[in-house]
Amino acid sequence: MATARARYSTVVAAVLVLPVLAGCTNSDSVIGSDTSGTAEQVVVASGESVEGSVLAEVYATVLASSGVPSRVEELIGGRTDALAALDAARVTLVPEFTGSLLTYYEPANPARTADDVFEALSRSLPEGLSVADYATAEDRSVVALGRDSAQARTLEAFAPRCAETVAVVSPRFVEDGALEQLAAGADCTFARVEQSAVDISDTAATQPSAVATATAFGTTTLSPLAQSTAVTVLADPDHILAAQNVVPLFRTGALSDPAVKALSVVAGELSTTDLAEMIDQVRRGQATPSEVARSWWDTRQ
Repeated sequence: MATARARYSTVVAAVLVLPVLAGCTNSDSVIGSDTSGTAEQVVVASGESVEGSVLAEVYATVLASSGVPSRVEELIGGRTDALAALDAARVTLVPEFTGSLLTYYEPANPARTADDVFEALSRSLPEGLSVADYATAEDRSVVALGRDSAQARTLEAFAPRCAETVAVVSPRFVEDGALEQLAAGADCTFARVEQSAVDISDTAATQPSAVATATAFGTTTLSPLAQSTAVTVLADPDHILAAQNVVPLFRTGALSDPAVKALSVVAGELSTTDLAEMIDQVRRGQATPSEVARSWWDTRQ
């Protein structure tokens, strides 16, 4: 019997015909030799975050390697603005995360595992939008404890302590509905929640004592804090927190078969470790998003 992921490897919604707007400008990089407009050109949206920039360059690089002319265009604004650009055909593809996108379209959906979230997302997309295979690379919500206070190793084991725990959480942790998922899936409601105005990873980096004094942190897999040795990230074998796998969102019918196959290559090759390493290099100023993407892909040839 085919798996859910196989059944939905390329989900095509009903086609919504949209006008293609000419003159997309302000791209950070152009990949592919044919930019005359006579060949298909995939415009990959790049968000303002480092994660969004790196993912955009990864997709554009692999598309180019498959013979599909591609360019990256930076968008200013959040998900709503990116989806508007996609609807208006200013961009062809937007790198996304499965759980966040599902929450955007269907906030109350109970799916949590990678396959279930992907299947639910596939069904929830509006007409004219499609997704291809998701990658193992993820940026899911996690609960982390300071090394000195990390007695539990799983969310389930830690849950009984939530009622006496002060949690410092990132905006993304809240946005992804992690607090509600903890309450519903593990009966975990923190005694007090403090939402950091800045990324708690930056706070921990500039104020090491914060890690020692805070009881728990709510962050995401790719954050510098979760990737550091300052905390212990609690395992989540019961899938209490929803999956957040990298996935390409695109306009239905806008991609050729070679382009769709290239997206599947990213799904099969890109890991969380790979993505975290690329993001770290960019954050440290060691390379640009385009350079880390090209270097990553070169090692897979």
